Amino acid sequence: GGSAGPTAVPATTAADGAPAPLWQEKAFDREQRITPLVADGVVGFAETTEFRVLDMSDGSELWTESAVMEPRQVTTDGTVFYMSSGEFEGPGVLHLRTRGGLGGGGGTSRTIDLKGYEGSYKGTELLTASDGVLFASSRRGDWDVTGDRDDTGWHLIAVDVRAGRELWRQPYAWDGVRPWLSKVVGDRLVLGKNSGDLDSFLVQARDLRTGRQLWRRRLPLKDSSSYIPGQLVTDERHVYLGGDRLRALRLTDGAVAWEYGSGSASTSYGVPAVAHGLVHAQERRETPGLVSVGADNGRRHRTEGPAGRSLSPYLFATPVIGEKYVYTPVRGGLNAVALDGYRSDWVFRTEASRFVTDKKRTRLFGAGETSVVSLPLA
Repeated sequence: GGSAGPTAVPATTAADGAPAPLWQEKAFDREQRITPLVADGVVGFAETTEFRVLDMSDGSELWTESAVMEPRQVTTDGTVFYMSSGEFEGPGVLHLRTRGGLGGGGGTSRTIDLKGYEGSYKGTELLTASDGVLFASSRRGDWDVTGDRDDTGWHLIAVDVRAGRELWRQPYAWDGVRPWLSKVVGDRLVLGKNSGDLDSFLVQARDLRTGRQLWRRRLPLKDSSSYIPGQLVTDERHVYLGGDRLRALRLTDGAVAWEYGSGSASTSYGVPAVAHGLVHAQERRETPGLVSVGADNGRRHRTEGPAGRSLSPYLFATPVIGEKYVYTPVRGGLNAVALDGYRSDWVFRTEASRFVTDKKRTRLFGAGETSVVSLPLA
């Protein structure tokens, strides 16, 4: 652990004031299809050939799981990781495992078997977990009988992991290839998915206790075919979406609470982030940069001022927010925009574009195709 990767900054700080990385390690992740998963002192990376778990403090590798080959096979509740097994053909039972972070037994695992599901690695997608309950989408049936009919028998399920039993299951119509995005907010499971036509985004909310669908909404949003798990953005009132406009949907009924932007072809908005009552998103405009609007009303608050350098924002990368900065992934690095002046203070050079934070430990973690990195969160 701790070895300098290919893009490490040798000095304590770079010329523009960018911090040195706390650690940087090599990675192998051609697809880059999931944001890093943070759990109790560790950070997990679902990469091309395995799932790797590193110690947050120094980047040392704690354990790996080579049976987890796909992002859909792993999720976390922030304490432990939940994994589904990787059988190519369904054994007729769904094998689920949990494995802890530092405090969760340091990688000790336990197994749960659910009968009635075909159990192949393509037949289950783990969505999210909260308070010991795992939410997944899984295909009921026998692989030998229905293996070639992979669009039938799909259910959303909730599993009480401690008791090892299913709490509820709700059938749904399978609609294609894009992954589910999910978030638990209060007593709701909020789900988003790029639909089978690839041009629209389906958002729905379900009762956490029963799985009953409370509302469902379809929005025209071509961009959503590029979204990856970890990019559903909510607070306790709204779901926030980018695209041709910035939008807030009410969690109570899915209605549009507000829209920001003209909807003109020359302007678009990246995946947003929300904190301290403000929604921040990268705006593609004549001089691209960050914009912030009020989370409750969608009224413009600030637009990123010129910093004397031209930056190309990654619209499909989520900004992350500290106390002092909004960090926005741009081509070639991570741009730190000061919240008070709302202009760029520095750019940390990195190929990583998928970032997450651990607020308790004031850390940022970034993942790219060939490297993973940790920075101080300010």
